[in-house]
Amino acid sequence: MSMRNILIGFGAGMAAALLFAGLVSGTALAFPLFILSPLPIAIAALGFGTLSGAAAAAVASALIGLAIGHLAGGLYFILFAAPVAWAAHLVGLSRPDESAPGGRQWFPLDIVLLRAALAVAAAVVVTGFLLGYDPEALITQTLAVLKSWLAQSEGMTPPDAEMEPLVRFNIALMPFTSASLTLGILVLATWLGARIARMSGLLAREWTPLWTIVLPQPAALFFGLAFVVSLLPGVPGQIAGAVAGAMGFAFALTGFGLLHALLLGKAARPLLLFLVYAVSFIFLLPLGIMAVVGLADTALQFRARRFAARPGIS
Repeated sequence: MSMRNILIGFGAGMAAALLFAGLVSGTALAFPLFILSPLPIAIAALGFGTLSGAAAAAVASALIGLAIGHLAGGLYFILFAAPVAWAAHLVGLSRPDESAPGGRQWFPLDIVLLRAALAVAAAVVVTGFLLGYDPEALITQTLAVLKSWLAQSEGMTPPDAEMEPLVRFNIALMPFTSASLTLGILVLATWLGARIARMSGLLAREWTPLWTIVLPQPAALFFGLAFVVSLLPGVPGQIAGAVAGAMGFAFALTGFGLLHALLLGKAARPLLLFLVYAVSFIFLLPLGIMAVVGLADTALQFRARRFAARPGIS
């Protein structure tokens, strides 16, 4: 059985590498395929066990390294393959407990989300060091690319003095945005992988809607500390920015969860949720608002008091 699961992991790793390879095609589907590339790893880990997920992560990274370059394979392993396989492993952890439903006590999903956020922050920091993240150099390069692109279009090219503040602002946010995007991809892959494994009858864990997850209260204090340190200049601020970005996205997810809870039983619930998610996908402001809502929910434990948590996954 273990050998079969490992072979399934090999196949899942090949599928993940193929999805990632779509990124170099430059087509409209390149980015969606890239986002979905960790999904086969999650399916292997959740449906066939930790060894299968680990094999999928290793094979995917190795194939990407051989096809595109060693750095690309290594970065994929650090940012996506290993975190997704590890998160899926945590989701599948359990121990016998006769007092628990089904006779097993499963690893808490709030701790899975918290550890996933911290793992993503660490991965982003390591990636920054490997790539030699230099904000000033990136600002210069970005301005040069923008001027070259604008010069090809009709009209006057804005002077550097007008473009630089916006470019500088976006480069300064890179630790936040990179960690947020990476955690979003990890959560999406794990959630979709769990749903697919459940539909196939392979998910052992009892199902629980994702919106029931509430982060532990100490996470709010840790996020606040990371956010304050992220305001410092230099490397300490950049490292803290990655932590704040990943945890901020985790709190945004719990903020959406509170919205799900408050709309329970409402006829317009599907439409309202669709509109909120659609707007959040286009604009960053709703994500910030939901992060604040999630922080408040964690601090006040409103949902934890009103809705009893059940073991499982969504």
